[in-house]
Amino acid sequence: MGVVCSIIGLYVSVILVIGRIIRLQTVGSIKNIMFFELPYVDRVHGLCRDIYLVRQAGELALEELLFSKLLFLYRSPETMIRWTRPPREKIE
Repeated sequence: MGVVCSIIGLYVSVILVIGRIIRLQTVGSIKNIMFFELPYVDRVHGLCRDIYLVRQAGELALEELLFSKLLFLYRSPETMIRWTRPPREKIE
């Protein structure tokens, strides 16, 4: 009887550890899906690059304006979706 209880205890422990590992990998990922699964981030990347270049040039007022635009993008999911749509191809 003691061997059976220890085997069941070991089995339950393994199942709990596997469940905890899976939970730790998935908890919080719902918040990041929006930012990791964007289809076309060239415009957002260009905005970040512009902020960096303006900072190097010393244009602090323009840097603040661009940075506020970037913050608005990250705070507004609808605007972020619009900004990351792939560009339309021109039909000639």
